[in-house]
Amino acid sequence: MQFANRQAMERQWLPFIVYGSFILLCMLGTCLGDGVEYNVNREHEEQARKNITRILDQLTNNYDKNLRPGIKGPPVTIQCDIFALSIGPVVEINLEFHIDVFFRQRWTDPRLKFNSSSVEMLPLNTIMLESIWYPDTYFFNGRKCKRHTVTTPNRLFRISPGGNVLYTQRLTIKAECMMNLEKYPMDVQVCSLHFGSNSYSEKDVVYRWKNEPSNASASIEVSEDLRFSQFSLQTWKAYRDVKISDRIGNRTVLTAEFYLARNAGFFVISTYIPCVLLVVLSWVSFWLNREATPARVALCIMTLLTITTLGWSSRAVLPKVSYAKAIDWFIVMCFGFVFAAMVEYAAVNYFTKRRAGMLPGMADDDDDDVAQAEAETVEATLRKKRRFTLLSSLTRYNIKVKNADEATKQTCLMDLLSCLCGNAEYRDARLRQSRTSGKPFNSVSRIDVVSRVIFPLSFLIANGLFWFAYKIA
Repeated sequence: MQFANRQAMERQWLPFIVYGSFILLCMLGTCLGDGVEYNVNREHEEQARKNITRILDQLTNNYDKNLRPGIKGPPVTIQCDIFALSIGPVVEINLEFHIDVFFRQRWTDPRLKFNSSSVEMLPLNTIMLESIWYPDTYFFNGRKCKRHTVTTPNRLFRISPGGNVLYTQRLTIKAECMMNLEKYPMDVQVCSLHFGSNSYSEKDVVYRWKNEPSNASASIEVSEDLRFSQFSLQTWKAYRDVKISDRIGNRTVLTAEFYLARNAGFFVISTYIPCVLLVVLSWVSFWLNREATPARVALCIMTLLTITTLGWSSRAVLPKVSYAKAIDWFIVMCFGFVFAAMVEYAAVNYFTKRRAGMLPGMADDDDDDVAQAEAETVEATLRKKRRFTLLSSLTRYNIKVKNADEATKQTCLMDLLSCLCGNAEYRDARLRQSRTSGKPFNSVSRIDVVSRVIFPLSFLIANGLFWFAYKIA
């Protein structure tokens, strides 16, 4: 009975024992396989290291880095392309701009050819550059250039079996940008990078764009994340030129042009709208009482000084150029309208006020007012005899007009001309009209009434011409 139970238990545990033994064998085989694979990989790495070391020793053996490739043959061709990471800031006062790029150069050096079936490309440390020849490229219009070295030097150096060399480095370049600011701040600036060899003429080194001659501009790439604060990148252009030099010979120059359109939103908020509001503020004086001399004069002077301050602040960040910019013309236009508003009040004060500084109908003593009227009549008679200018002759009143109501039948244009030229008969007729109606003489100046229409209308026309000339045309 006990023997039968033992056999039953052995048959029950037998599958588990077999399965466990199989798992142990598999794990043992995997470990042995990994060990073998590790040894094989290590042997391959060691073999590759030896091959690369042998190749580098062969390349640098008897290599003279002071001589260009093919010293007695045709010139070396350097193919270049640019990947722009960011552009800006653009500093107008210094006539310069900043650009951050990956600058790539490719050339062929027959002395760097090697035969290897296991190595298709040698990615090397840039320390290797100190052992071989590479082009002495520099930027003709560069003022300052920075190489990025965080966390390591941002450079890439590779050699292919055919002796083709790729050299890439990240640079931040501060370059000169000659700007035309006549349409500032609605201008489009063309900022360029000019680069080539420092000491080799085109007989030794020739620079070309990577995609030249089919589409040289395709050799310039721009990051999709590129953003500006004041500008928008419209387009870019690449071309090749030759710099004439009698000292070392003609040199090849590659040029990358970036077309930057300025965004005028900042200037609309900070300059244009305040200037327009100041001009409108100066028109408030047309609705003020003409006797309020301190208020009207203070208002005009305040707007004049404020516009002058805005003009100086807008030019503080710009170079001292010899021509007027668009923003200068706009400020001058606004200044002219504010100044005209002040001259308008001077005209109102001169042509409608009496010499004593008091208007007829406002005096406390009627006898004084009558005496003043008689004195003015005598003065008008004397003026009539000695004023024969063309404008006054066009606006003289008919002496036979004695009814005050008939004087109002004159046209507004004739009234305006009479008021502007200071016609004595016109003033006498208005005086009689004032005495008949009992109202103060010329309580609302016709000049103010006309100015309320003429000034806004002329300002709108001037603005339309300004924006058409600089923004649309």
